[in-house]
Amino acid sequence: MEFQQIIGSVGIPASWLEFVQLCTIIWYSMPFRLFCLLLLVLCTIWVIAKIYSGDLQNAERGPVAIRRHSASSIPSDTIIVPRTLVPLSMDGVQARCTFLYVYDGHRGKRQHTMLLTRNMRLSVSATNLRALTEMAKGNEIPDVRTEEVCWPILDIESETPTQGYATAERAQEHARAQRILERWSGDDALQLISLSESVMNDVRQARQDFIDKRVSELRASKSGNVVDRLRFAGAAARRPGAVGNYYIKFQFSNDPAFVLMKHPDRDVRMTAWLTVLTSLFALAMELFPLEATPPSGIAAAVAAPADDAIQGARTRVRPRVP
Repeated sequence: MEFQQIIGSVGIPASWLEFVQLCTIIWYSMPFRLFCLLLLVLCTIWVIAKIYSGDLQNAERGPVAIRRHSASSIPSDTIIVPRTLVPLSMDGVQARCTFLYVYDGHRGKRQHTMLLTRNMRLSVSATNLRALTEMAKGNEIPDVRTEEVCWPILDIESETPTQGYATAERAQEHARAQRILERWSGDDALQLISLSESVMNDVRQARQDFIDKRVSELRASKSGNVVDRLRFAGAAARRPGAVGNYYIKFQFSNDPAFVLMKHPDRDVRMTAWLTVLTSLFALAMELFPLEATPPSGIAAAVAAPADDAIQGARTRVRPRVP
């Protein structure tokens, strides 16, 4: 009553006081606390998967060569990968696959360019895939001028095939004359993967579009247009690579159920399960505390006989010894 009088004297309306009391009752109710604990556990697992994602997630795997599926019955959203690229435990898992074009750029600096992203289902093969005649390797020489692209660092040889001759004007002629693909070691350790023909063509076209865009920027920087020359001033340092490799980056779901059951990294799954078990232990300690306090009615009923016995012992008259 005194608290309500103080609230009234301050000027806080009674409806606000009722709202505060209602919030207090809800906060200390067991269902609401269980809901908050469950929400905290789910958020913790999501953060674990987001920050500590393991070795496979967001890691570039490759270099890879791409071939089409050997059977038309294989769904177009399926990617077949060897077990040397992805462990067998990931078979059937849905993943967000990002295809990258990696090449030696200006001054030999390694460049990583994202081409396209697809949501695909992993099909892990226990054996290596068989090579086909038509495959996409990322080392197809574009039909541009030789100086419009960057060339990779080649293996050292005693002499070049065309030593003493002028450099060819076109890139494809230069690659044949200098035996670029034969002397380049970037495709020696390719791992073969399988995609649908449409997705394989999309990856190949994305690489070609990237090269065309960078070459057009370089040509614009050399044109007579002052605006384009200023806009693409650094285009020479951003020249695309004439040859390179395809890489794949896998991204998996952060859904708590996936993290607990099917996440590719064992340490991430273990950390998530430890979070769940710790929360269950905290819940058990809340429901069954070590120093349990019985309800007030039961406590009073248990304490009453003891109090009566103590009071009787105090008031009992001791017999006199004659």
